[in-house]
Amino acid sequence: MSGAAHDSPEVRAWSLASAGARIAIGLGMLATPEPALRALGFNEVTPATLALGRVAGARDLVLGAATLAALGDRDRLRTATLANAVADSGDTLAFGLAIGSSERTAGMRGIAAALPAAIAGGWIAWRLS
Repeated sequence: MSGAAHDSPEVRAWSLASAGARIAIGLGMLATPEPALRALGFNEVTPATLALGRVAGARDLVLGAATLAALGDRDRLRTATLANAVADSGDTLAFGLAIGSSERTAGMRGIAAALPAAIAGGWIAWRLS
């Protein structure tokens, strides 16, 4: 157990950055999924990938909002941060699997974002334990 305060500088900075990025990504994926998916490196954007992009966008929007709502409460912030880290770990796995497909660029870009986020989120969640 680490015992960092929920308002310690590194916890607050990570929480705000993570929440802000998730909300921005979520809004982008919901409002303009095709350009967002292309920016992520996806070559093939179909109605199915657009739908999945919107699902991912909704997830990130909710995770970001939950993180912001939890900023004043250590236990809630730990739970939100752990949920973010688990989601980022799942994204890392999904993007890793994409590397072996025609979506290699998206896989590499996704891992470059998701893996560090999963590690940092896990560390912050541990700091809050």
